[in-house]
Amino acid sequence: METNNLLQDFTKYIETLCSKHVEIKHSKEKKHFIRLDNDEMLQEGKYIHYPVVTMEKLTASYSDQEDNTTKNRHVEMMFLDHISDTGNFNHIENTWSRMESIAEDFIMKIKSDRRSRKYPFLKNLKMTGIELDFVENVATLLWGVLLSFDIELPFSGCINGKFSD
Repeated sequence: METNNLLQDFTKYIETLCSKHVEIKHSKEKKHFIRLDNDEMLQEGKYIHYPVVTMEKLTASYSDQEDNTTKNRHVEMMFLDHISDTGNFNHIENTWSRMESIAEDFIMKIKSDRRSRKYPFLKNLKMTGIELDFVENVATLLWGVLLSFDIELPFSGCINGKFSD
């Protein structure tokens, strides 16, 4: 089976994690996940619920080795919650801690799911350069964390039947 590790595979997987996480509880009726690289999703952003997981545009690069090529993706996700009282520093600290914990849940779940046959596009995935930064946007009353990491994925270099002579 050819696996090219398409963007929509990973995006759908992250959306599924948002649906299954007990604190996020994303659903079609109550959106707690949004892609920030898609105009349609940005319009739906008016109807998001908190806490929310956002996923930035994923970039891809390819490394060529003697016998194989790997696809490298840079992933940026934010885990954010709304705070109405910007002067309540205990609430802000608790929100940062909660969003950090949720981001770590996602890291551990992704690492665990690499062994699952249910997610063939995660097979042999390697996560590197994991960084977590605390973020705030006082204008929108959002506090949370930015999780960024690189993933190295297998990439099928097979071109059988893709070009005519």
